[in-house]
Amino acid sequence: MPRAPAVPGLRRVVVSAPFGNYVQPAGTTPTMGTFTLARRRGRVGAILRTVRPYPKLGAWVNRIGLRNPGIAWLEGRAARGRGLADKLVSVHGFDDGEWAELVDRGAALEPLGLELNMSCPNVAHQEPPAGLFQRAAACGVPVVVKLPPLRFRPMAEAALDAGLRAFHCCNTLPVKGGGMSGRPLMPLSLEAIEKLRALPGGDALTLIGGGGIQDAADLDGYAAAGADHFALGTVLMSPLVLLTHARVKPFLEKADALTSRTP
Repeated sequence: MPRAPAVPGLRRVVVSAPFGNYVQPAGTTPTMGTFTLARRRGRVGAILRTVRPYPKLGAWVNRIGLRNPGIAWLEGRAARGRGLADKLVSVHGFDDGEWAELVDRGAALEPLGLELNMSCPNVAHQEPPAGLFQRAAACGVPVVVKLPPLRFRPMAEAALDAGLRAFHCCNTLPVKGGGMSGRPLMPLSLEAIEKLRALPGGDALTLIGGGGIQDAADLDGYAAAGADHFALGTVLMSPLVLLTHARVKPFLEKADALTSRTP
């Protein structure tokens, strides 16, 4: 019997946060966020001071630190009629109480799904609060757990024990200068996807693979590892894409051509 997708309506190509705030091409699922409970100022300054390209590595490093307008901004947007039924909403809490409130308020917005950003390397590392995954599993909307590229298994197993079945592999890699994305992240993401798919019951999971995707051919490796969906991030850091979305078209065509694991 075909399995039911953990996030019904999720497109094959996902635009990762924070890019989904700005780039929302037709045929993709954008991820809004990452939103914290309170506003975190200084986003533009943090971008100018800390975002650094490393062309030889095919990588970017940043220390933006989840600068965002806060969840109340998104609630105001939704109240003005800009619904979230076709979007993921990414959230991150700094303590148990914040996580609980963000899950409740995020779910109340009725997004396509709620993404728990569990491992941003630009803020202090946290273990998942006790009961977080159980609360998320009962929140009434589909939930995606965005895992770290290192030591992801205990977190994934805790989420599985709570009944969650969707994962995004993986978040940026912690390095001295902040969080590294791009090509160096790809082998770690592929390994995480393979290991999750190999777990007992792993064939029933919904897996979003991302990290280092630069051209459409990269989707083959993620599909072979077991990804159902493909997340684009730093490849969208181009004025051309911001103006025309032309760069996204080959990824959509490639994703459509791949045999889907999702019914």
